[in-house]
Amino acid sequence: MNAIHRRYALAAAVTVSALAPVSAAIAAAPAAAATLSADKPCYVNADPSSGAPMTLTGSGYIPGDTVDISGGGVFTTALVQPDTTFVATTPAPILSTIGPGAMKTTLTATDENNAGSATTPPTATAVVHSANLAVSTSPGSVRNVRKDKVTFRFSGFAPHKNIFGYYMRKKIVAKVRFGKASGPCGTLRQRALLYPGGRPRYDRYTVTFESRGRYAKRAFPRVTGKLSILHF
Repeated sequence: MNAIHRRYALAAAVTVSALAPVSAAIAAAPAAAATLSADKPCYVNADPSSGAPMTLTGSGYIPGDTVDISGGGVFTTALVQPDTTFVATTPAPILSTIGPGAMKTTLTATDENNAGSATTPPTATAVVHSANLAVSTSPGSVRNVRKDKVTFRFSGFAPHKNIFGYYMRKKIVAKVRFGKASGPCGTLRQRALLYPGGRPRYDRYTVTFESRGRYAKRAFPRVTGKLSILHF
């Protein structure tokens, strides 16, 4: 019997999910007594064109002065409180791609009121991480239903946890466990079959990728896409 060849195409659409908040200060590089830190180890942009909310805190600045915070397309200001601290909320840096990816951005906080003075104004820097919540495959299609593999790329998933793929037709018909996402932004690159369930019975499946070993409708983070099977 001749082998049956089918072509797969997976278009992963980013959902509006995001990582659950994780509190962790990012190491700052202080100048003088000033400090700058961020409230998350990675900012996951569910919408790649819009940065996730980012809260920055600083200390060691001159009370009543205004602090400029900039870097990587970010610019915001904050008023220094009597205890020399400030808090600023602004969108996180965004990537130049809409696909999987992560990047580091150095932010600088400078006391603008003392920028022209004879003394060096309080300044501090911090490195922040940001990523798209996304999945992609390369190539986007294969010819052999049971043999040809593609490269999956993930970003924005839960760090140090396996990524799972659930293939559904009203109910789960196939499941695959990928490796563990690494780094602060939960990235992974792995070779695997587009469809792990042997010979597909249907032409189209809904595919959900998440960081839980048991499917949950409200899991975070999550990316949902469609797997289309074209017959030749």
